[in-house]
Amino acid sequence: MDLGLTGKVALVGGASRGIGRATALALAREGASVALFARSADELDRAAADVRDATGASTLALPTDVTSAGDCERAIYETIVRLGGLDVLVTNMGGPPYRSTLPDGEVDWRQAWELVTLSVIRLCQLAVPHMRARGGGSIIIITTTAVHQLIPGVALSGVSRLATTGFANYLASELAPHGIRVNTLLPGWIATQRVIDLAEGEAEERGVPLDQVYAEQTEAIPLGRFGEPEEIADAVSWLASDRASYVTGINLRVDGGWCLSPTL
Repeated sequence: MDLGLTGKVALVGGASRGIGRATALALAREGASVALFARSADELDRAAADVRDATGASTLALPTDVTSAGDCERAIYETIVRLGGLDVLVTNMGGPPYRSTLPDGEVDWRQAWELVTLSVIRLCQLAVPHMRARGGGSIIIITTTAVHQLIPGVALSGVSRLATTGFANYLASELAPHGIRVNTLLPGWIATQRVIDLAEGEAEERGVPLDQVYAEQTEAIPLGRFGEPEEIADAVSWLASDRASYVTGINLRVDGGWCLSPTL
């Protein structure tokens, strides 16, 4: 199936590994030029080279600290100048570590807000004028299934992503007349370093073997396994494409059926 992404320019966050890297590869395979951004320069350079070698697509590595307004502005600017425009923005921010209780002070909450929510707002505000000038675009904001069903130990991430989801919903409504579609994608338990880190934190907190935590998590998933980053990447590619041209303002769960009774 032709997704209509040939010749498009995409900017993909968290692209040095995991879901972001898989997404960059998937979009490049569909014919898009891809700028990859993340904090780790070395990993990012390798990811960009791997995507380019595998697909022949034009790629660009942009080391970026999304908590820096200047870095966000530079990532958008470099993408447009060096790849010729911007049609697809995929925000994908790693969350704070596992924590069994709510923080008492404001520092942790402010850091989570900067990383998970304000960074998305910044990037969207910077990208939108360029998408308007091109007659449209697609923004995919990757959040978490925790915005539909609370997950113990990830409050910092979950609360911030709830705010991000609210922003995305308002943005989708505002930008629809300009041909810019905005959707959020909610991964469940995906086989990434993030899930490993959360499982290790829970195992240490509870004093149980890591394998027990994994077994409990997969038992709660109707499909009986963790998802793969490529499965999230395929969903992102569809949302970014012409095949989803009438889809905006949705919160798409990709979780193997884990969230059967959403609380929100």
